[in-house]
Amino acid sequence: MRRLILLFRSNWISALGAVVTTLAFMGFVTTWIYLSLHGASHGPYLGMFAFIGLPMVFVAGLLLIPVGLLVYRNQLRQRMDLLTRKPFRLVRFILLLTLINVAVAGTAGYEAVHFMDSQQFCGSLCHEVMSPTYDTYIDSPHARVRCVECHIGPGASGFVKAKVSGLLRVAAVLFDTSRRPIPTPVHDMAPTEDTCEQCHWPERYVEDRLVVRQHFADDEAVSASTNVLLMRVGGTRSDGSASGIHWHAQPGSVVSYISTDDSRTKIPWVKLTDAAGKERIFTIEDVDPKGPPPPGQLRTMNCVDCHNQPSHRFQDRGQALDEGIASGVISRRLPFVRKVGMEALELGWTRENAKAGIRQHLDRFYAGNGSLPPDVQALIGPASDAIAEIWMRNIHPAMNITWGTYRDLDGHDGCMRCHDGEHLDADGESITADCEACHATLAEKESDPDVLKRFGIGGR
Repeated sequence: MRRLILLFRSNWISALGAVVTTLAFMGFVTTWIYLSLHGASHGPYLGMFAFIGLPMVFVAGLLLIPVGLLVYRNQLRQRMDLLTRKPFRLVRFILLLTLINVAVAGTAGYEAVHFMDSQQFCGSLCHEVMSPTYDTYIDSPHARVRCVECHIGPGASGFVKAKVSGLLRVAAVLFDTSRRPIPTPVHDMAPTEDTCEQCHWPERYVEDRLVVRQHFADDEAVSASTNVLLMRVGGTRSDGSASGIHWHAQPGSVVSYISTDDSRTKIPWVKLTDAAGKERIFTIEDVDPKGPPPPGQLRTMNCVDCHNQPSHRFQDRGQALDEGIASGVISRRLPFVRKVGMEALELGWTRENAKAGIRQHLDRFYAGNGSLPPDVQALIGPASDAIAEIWMRNIHPAMNITWGTYRDLDGHDGCMRCHDGEHLDADGESITADCEACHATLAEKESDPDVLKRFGIGGR
């Protein structure tokens, strides 16, 4: 041990490396114990420090030791003479230290990979860039699904591809070259059969689903109306036939298309291949269905072609207000609350002044429209907080994200890309534009729909 210490002390570079390695080792062990005891209560930066920063310092210190011996190699003979008396003990001791170092580096590497797979790493480290998508993720049905389960494919190749792509994004953040907003769709996503279809089964038939949505007017009474839809979710039946919305995902047929824009919203060419291999091609007016396909990106339709924002859905401001009013967090006892809420959401706030500005906007509106009873006046604060929360969730000026930046394609916007009555095959037959193929409208803008009374849920 004495001789090894003399070797480390033979020059200042090796001595520095030994000190750095030892301190990094001690820091990693103590931090790892701390994180083990405190679980998920620590922040993302502590995890990054423990499992990325300290291992890098540890390895850097190890590298300094041979670098110093190399730089001062002309003086190494004298040190080696001192070590020749007990060479095997020294070799055994070096082997022991090597095993310890490998164990430390291996543990740190495993923990680093584990940490890089966590939601904290994916969503919290690059605040300005990732905050919008992370905020919508934790408010989504997939909030308990780890980011890597959708963004990283299975196996070593998927892991390496994701980490290389991630390093490029980290570099973009560091050098402030990130695209604002982050473009969608993400073209390097893992195949849906390896992600979505691990939980959702394309082969499963789903019965029709009742959807009830309340809407509110901008009038003084904030008048309510209700839409009731019977969604024909569908899929593949037990006899092999398919119907409804999820007909597109049935294994027996393949729908492919060409898009001429990066957002996959302009589709001039669609091909349907049935289970027997028969093909039908539908095109818009300027494209010949019998001719060569137009230039563009050719894709086979899968889950994300319609469900393009399954975990990062940005809200429509009108729908978000309707949901807040329906839940009661925005009280209908406040006159014109939907109207003034829409106005507040459309103003040019910043992340720093939005909450206070929206409250001032509501205060000025109600102060200028007559006095309110004290119990109604008290409702302005909760309503203002709820409206501000809607704004903060959906608007991110630093990332150029505003209302409508990210289009949701699992509604009419997505359907009408193809189901517009203008995509025709060689015989002049169009892709159906019949709304009833996807849903039946049981009530539209009715104040108290009779159909809900039949189900025993009237008076909403």
